[in-house]
Amino acid sequence: MKKIAIVFLTVLMAWPAAAQTPLKFMVSEDVSYDDNIYLTDDNTKDSFISSTQVGANYKANVPGSGLELSATGLVGYNAYTEDSSKNNYWNAFANVDLKNDMFNVGDNFLYTSDPANSELTERAERINNTGYISFKTSTEKTLGFGLFADDSFDRYFQAEYGDALNRNRVNVGAKLFYNVSPKTSFFAEYMYSDIAYETNKDNNSTGSTVGLGVEGDITATVNGIAKVTYAMRDYDNDVAGVNNYNDLFGYYVALQWQPTDRNTIRLSGERSMQESMYGSNRYYADTLVSLYGSQKIFDKWTASLTLGWENMAYDRYVGNTKRNDDLYTIRPALDYQFKDWLSAGVWYQFRTRQSNTNPFDYNRNQAGIYAKALF
Repeated sequence: MKKIAIVFLTVLMAWPAAAQTPLKFMVSEDVSYDDNIYLTDDNTKDSFISSTQVGANYKANVPGSGLELSATGLVGYNAYTEDSSKNNYWNAFANVDLKNDMFNVGDNFLYTSDPANSELTERAERINNTGYISFKTSTEKTLGFGLFADDSFDRYFQAEYGDALNRNRVNVGAKLFYNVSPKTSFFAEYMYSDIAYETNKDNNSTGSTVGLGVEGDITATVNGIAKVTYAMRDYDNDVAGVNNYNDLFGYYVALQWQPTDRNTIRLSGERSMQESMYGSNRYYADTLVSLYGSQKIFDKWTASLTLGWENMAYDRYVGNTKRNDDLYTIRPALDYQFKDWLSAGVWYQFRTRQSNTNPFDYNRNQAGIYAKALF
């Protein structure tokens, strides 16, 4: 779910951050070819896909409060030439956010039928909703303090997935800041988590995560966040042959380097525990790194390249094997800005999963063209 939400948020953040008018609309059309829509090497099927997205974004300051209100909505329809009755699906995303320099409260809603995470290969119709709130003291002082909390639930429409993955997660935490400047802070944080499953009670757990990091303007041209983490998780119920305690050293990185206004490099990555429905595994250790680079060519063309790697390491044997997957992604793209409000482009993506458990291997080639209008 996390990966799908990030995709939507990335698209939405590409909208103009400061519009001339508080309300903006978006319409996009992407026509693509996918040579392996079921993500398998055993019975590959290809398809042409039409993806139509319509959305709106509202952003305005709340008079006399110093608060900024933003609201975003997006709905789309994805049509397949291969077995359309099975493969066609709707998607939707919505966000409401109210914030200033010290306070932030909001809610994200996602409806989709894409695979829920990298261990699933079939579509899984589901919703995710995450509400969040945070507060921190002013960065004008050297030492600061912050609080944060979020509540996220996942609900699947198919009983096969719902029985295993319907759950609610609550995170509550605190941060201590050392503010080097109003725009740069070192921090230490602690987060308590509670995961409660609707049916799969054996996976109910509580946990703690501690982290150390830096956020804000790291240098004159690099900004974002980078932290190292240590997560501990205790499961509520005993399961034969399975440990009730697990821990994991991890990290979270989201950095952007923009040496000039014509080129951008983004590094993102995370290592964390992700919920699992594979065999007797309660979780898998998920390690991912993504590198994106773009270069403006002349005034209207932009070339970009995305490289990605993800490793999923499972803790429990299924048969004689502890499943271990590596996923590699490469995505070049070329975009043309006709006007401030109109753009188009072409893209290609190759993705492969190499697993020590044979049924999960696959190669996938996708290519498409798109057009997007903002008004």
